[in-house]
Amino acid sequence: MTKKRMSATALMLVILITNICAFASSYTTYIVRDGEAVLTESGNMGEYVEIPEEFEGVKISGIGTDAFKDNKDLKEIKLPETISFIEWGAFEGCVNLEGIEIPDTVAMIEDMTFYNCTSLKAVNLPENLQVIGVKAFSNTDLREIVIPADVKAIDIKAFENCKNLTYVHIPDSVEYIADGAFEECDKVTVICTKDSYTERYMIENNIPYIAE
Repeated sequence: MTKKRMSATALMLVILITNICAFASSYTTYIVRDGEAVLTESGNMGEYVEIPEEFEGVKISGIGTDAFKDNKDLKEIKLPETISFIEWGAFEGCVNLEGIEIPDTVAMIEDMTFYNCTSLKAVNLPENLQVIGVKAFSNTDLREIVIPADVKAIDIKAFENCKNLTYVHIPDSVEYIADGAFEECDKVTVICTKDSYTERYMIENNIPYIAE
């Protein structure tokens, strides 16, 4: 396919490999498996992005690995309710990202999803979230974070080096907090329940906390 045949207003590429196909527009690339699309490359979509619920009639269900990695233009993004997963490093290195709307359908923030998003000051985590992955929010500018009630695990260095993180609210549902989850969070105080797993973790790791 030559460059002349590529159009900003239509599909540029359709590749069929058994039940897998790839669609590319002028700004994005999607991989389709079993009838649902995953955004795998973002290209230049501008500063303010709203991902649609479907592309060419196919439901968009996920954001793929490294899809927006090192995108210096992106400032805000809204994900649709059709999204059920965000893969490893999807927004890593988006240094100008200030806001993101994550739907409640997402159950896991995978490893390094928002690593080194140095302008990210706030995020509302989805209600159905269960796991926060390795370095998921490491080296961000988060100020306060409320962990949803269904979260079970906070993985290694999930919030490492969040220098301005002041308060983290952790519910009783959390059963595992890995080593270094709040490493180099010099200002942090954790709000938790008295006699909970989280309180024991804070005592063992010498992290300031308030047990209620």
